[in-house]
Amino acid sequence: MDNLNQYSQPSNPQKVIITEKDYPITMLWAFKAPIIMFVISAIAIIFGYWFPIFVILFPALLIANPLIRANFHYSLEDKFLMVSSGVLSKKQRNLPYGVIQNVFLKQDLFDRVFKLASLRIENASYGGGASQGKGGKFLGMTVRSSNDYRRNEGVYETASASGNKINIPGLKKEQAEELKNLILQKIKENPLEDSQSGL
Repeated sequence: MDNLNQYSQPSNPQKVIITEKDYPITMLWAFKAPIIMFVISAIAIIFGYWFPIFVILFPALLIANPLIRANFHYSLEDKFLMVSSGVLSKKQRNLPYGVIQNVFLKQDLFDRVFKLASLRIENASYGGGASQGKGGKFLGMTVRSSNDYRRNEGVYETASASGNKINIPGLKKEQAEELKNLILQKIKENPLEDSQSGL
């Protein structure tokens, strides 16, 4: 009877899916731009300068970045990296591990001071090399499909997946390293030929 129960149970262990809940974007990142803006304004005032535009941008950024963070989701699925986002317009992208060309960490001065890092993932799909992909860098989150990529519309990015680049900012440095290693492991487990089978 025990042998019968043994064969009736599934033999495959349940796959663990890693999400932004496991490796979250810190709240400090959500307030990074206002903090930097405040410091620049304080230094400027000391030297007799004033930037009125900051009065408008400061409250806008205090609202925008927490909303962007709350609506940015990613998960390491079995065969692909899923990224979804959008405050007003929801978008999703599924990136097969086999097409990922580059995974690396980026740190600016703010990140180094607060022990944060951004994880950058680049792929060579849709005819784009790692250096291609149009877009400014500011505070938004946009995910574009292959058709959107071909239009070459400009987007601003921080927490983003645009063209052939995905950027996950504001991770604790140790967690960014762990997430990078998990993605590299997934790339080894899912080579290019497997990710393109059935095309």
